[in-house]
Amino acid sequence: MHHPPDTLHARKRRKARATIVSAAFQLFAEHGFDNVTVAAIAERAEVGRTTFFRYFGDKQQVLFADDSAEADRMCAYVLDKADRPLGSDLGAALTLLREAATVARPYAALSPAHSAVLVRLLRESIDLRSRYLLTRQQRALRLAGALIEAGAVESVAVLASHAAMACELTAMRLAENPEAFPARMDEAHGMLRTLGN
Repeated sequence: MHHPPDTLHARKRRKARATIVSAAFQLFAEHGFDNVTVAAIAERAEVGRTTFFRYFGDKQQVLFADDSAEADRMCAYVLDKADRPLGSDLGAALTLLREAATVARPYAALSPAHSAVLVRLLRESIDLRSRYLLTRQQRALRLAGALIEAGAVESVAVLASHAAMACELTAMRLAENPEAFPARMDEAHGMLRTLGN
């Protein structure tokens, strides 16, 4: 992976972005998602609205701020670790995606406190749930593309990536708290593995 040099400018941008995310999560935790405006987030983060929109298209995007970077890491892992063409081996494709998720550590960019807020907001808001499902769908399609590149047949690639998405959604639904999420995720993947037995 080629990383641009870590310039002062890049660090300042990252810091500004992180400050906005942190301010938004505080406000969402206090007031719920719908009652928080972009203006309020900008004010809490001590930036202008213009600065907010330089980083995020809307307040929903703040919640899924690290999504595409996470998907990039997962796809890179799949391409890096597939030691042979996957062909029609659904089990191998799923295992690879499970490992990729662990390495990309979804929610890792989010502190446990932030993930707890996200899970609560998703329970409360149907709009957010649809946006979240859309981000998951987009990720599944990108992962399917990576699996195909790693030599999986298309049907296996698409099914594996949607099955992995189903495991994630299942874990979110069943985890009592964000800390329980990884164990529930393992459990869901384990249940799928029992299918052929």
